[in-house]
Amino acid sequence: MKKTMKIRLYPTRAQEKQFYEFCNTARFIYNESLSYSIKYYETNKKYPSTQCLINHVKDLKYNKYSWILQTPEAVTKQSIRDLKDALTKFFNKTSKFPKYKKKSRAKLSFYQRTDSFHQIDCNHIKITGIKSPVKIKNNNIPNHVYNTRVSYDGKYWYLTISYDVECLNKNTNDKVIGIDLGIKETITTSDGIYFKNINKINKVVKLEKRKKRLQRRLSNKYEINKQGKTFIKTSNIIKLEKNIKLIDRKLTNIRNTYRHTITKRIVEQEPRTIIVEDLNISGMLKNKYLSDSIRKQGFNDIISKLKYKCKLYGIELKIADRFYPSSKKCSNCGHIKKDLKLSDRTYNCDYCGISINRDYNAALNLKQYLT
Repeated sequence: MKKTMKIRLYPTRAQEKQFYEFCNTARFIYNESLSYSIKYYETNKKYPSTQCLINHVKDLKYNKYSWILQTPEAVTKQSIRDLKDALTKFFNKTSKFPKYKKKSRAKLSFYQRTDSFHQIDCNHIKITGIKSPVKIKNNNIPNHVYNTRVSYDGKYWYLTISYDVECLNKNTNDKVIGIDLGIKETITTSDGIYFKNINKINKVVKLEKRKKRLQRRLSNKYEINKQGKTFIKTSNIIKLEKNIKLIDRKLTNIRNTYRHTITKRIVEQEPRTIIVEDLNISGMLKNKYLSDSIRKQGFNDIISKLKYKCKLYGIELKIADRFYPSSKKCSNCGHIKKDLKLSDRTYNCDYCGISINRDYNAALNLKQYLT
């Protein structure tokens, strides 16, 4: 299986300037290819091939936009492939039609060729298009890597690579763990372990409050500097936007680290099978009272992390049927309580009289899903 490694880069100012140029070129080629694809479809009633887009970019490069020549060809070609992948997902009805990448919102990243990519020593790597080696900190990069990309998260530059690893195939026991995902507790396991909601700790709450205050100030400044229907972006507005992005970055890192930690703790128990519920997350997000809490929990991200970690550890991951009544079913006698409300945090069985935590009861039912 493939595993991903993220390495922080320490570029010089000159190297960082080139990084920005490569990122902006990649965004420009993506937008230009999308615009050309739409016009091509209006004329020919079909979308252009990858080679057709490559030829179009070549024409632009040598006849209209000579500055594209300063960017490695692999960067421009990968932007075209990224667009084709987005169109394929649209045709397969797994995503919406691709949009243009705005300079103010698009993620800064560009592709790095794998054939010419190599590590000079444990503190330097060679990146195509950059003459001098880029500094890293004591990392040993595998020889054969895939999908190498350089990206910027608003504060630091990173190199992301994929590489092959062998599955551990540990000697797992016969243990089965049921996992219930929730809002009050992020994860409740059938072993009675509760992983708290990271969004309720003081650090995250304070960051969220600070973010809201800055957003209000930003909104007020936009209104003050409004001229007719046009919003004027001042230097203070740019500073506020940068501060908000840095807070978003910090919140994302906190949540991502926590999800990695809790999923690792579960798979390190080395059970034979892990069973998790299949949630209709897109439907849950339509609830205006809970949508923000559900979005912050990142249930899809938790499940995806469980999937690859289970594969790495040789653990079977089962997704329970979406209509399996894990919350309404009594884990003791099997009686289904049809009038269970979302506000009922304790499951009281009318048939056998058991009183149990609602989430723990659901986790026990998921554990018994295969029996």
